[in-house]
Amino acid sequence: MQLWKHIKKILIENQITAILVAFIVGMAFPDFFRPLNTYSTQLLILVFFFSSLRLELKEIFDYSKDWRMLAIIAVYMLVIMPFALFLPALPFSYEWAVALLILGATPTGMTIALMAEFFGGKTSLALVITTVTSLLAPFTIPLVTKVALGSAVPIPMLQMFWSLFLTIVAPFMLAMLVKRAAPKRVNKYDAWWRNISVLAFALLIAGIVANTAGGTPIRIGRIDTAMMFYSALLFGSLIFASYFLVRWRTPGERITISLCMLYLNNTLALFVGDKFFGQLGVVPKQIMLLVVVNAILPFMKLAAAKIVHPKMKFRLKDLLT
Repeated sequence: MQLWKHIKKILIENQITAILVAFIVGMAFPDFFRPLNTYSTQLLILVFFFSSLRLELKEIFDYSKDWRMLAIIAVYMLVIMPFALFLPALPFSYEWAVALLILGATPTGMTIALMAEFFGGKTSLALVITTVTSLLAPFTIPLVTKVALGSAVPIPMLQMFWSLFLTIVAPFMLAMLVKRAAPKRVNKYDAWWRNISVLAFALLIAGIVANTAGGTPIRIGRIDTAMMFYSALLFGSLIFASYFLVRWRTPGERITISLCMLYLNNTLALFVGDKFFGQLGVVPKQIMLLVVVNAILPFMKLAAAKIVHPKMKFRLKDLLT
């Protein structure tokens, strides 16, 4: 019993550890965890439903009204970032440059609304950014790829909009109805909603990683190793710059914006890479970029903690809690 409590504390309370463990087991045991990917939509709906039970509707409306902030974020994420990742990598490896361009052009990942809270950010703001960038991405991705590569990549707009409604809008509306019907009960079991969200999110990550890694041979050479470090530096620089985009917002809100720039829609990126650039061999590079992004997360958590609590002393365990 004590061992189970200790494991639960590590995987539920230390959310970064839960994410990293899910990523590692998905890579290590793809055959075991790949079936979970079949239920990725259901898991994502669970994540957003239980996360939405902890949201305040007024906050979401307030963030939606700040069109200046949302316009700056959208341009930076969907236009500037793809080229800022693509051009510096182009002289070293065309395949890596294309992989970075595709990832950089995608909107914020739909699971970020849950993760924002782990970093001292604002879940409501993350939800708004996810929605706005996901609605714009079907129009910006073809434009960005056309300018950078000379050929536009068509995106299935109706499919993407339906996915957005099914996984974000519908569970959010249902959660708001539940909160309205039983507010005291929802607040009473707030910790339960959080734990269920973490568990569903970890299973979702494990399934996605297992599905993408299991069927794709990955051979990491010296150039790939160097490009992974280079990609981490590029992402780190862009994330650092994004913190200063909207100076009139609070530190927690600016942390949320930076996190949205890092945790992009890898599922969409892998779809585009496999469908349109499969022969180029960008998919293994994109899987390596998943490693890069998840490796940055603990350090971003520490940076966020330093911003929120400037007098905090550095501890190694702070990277994983």
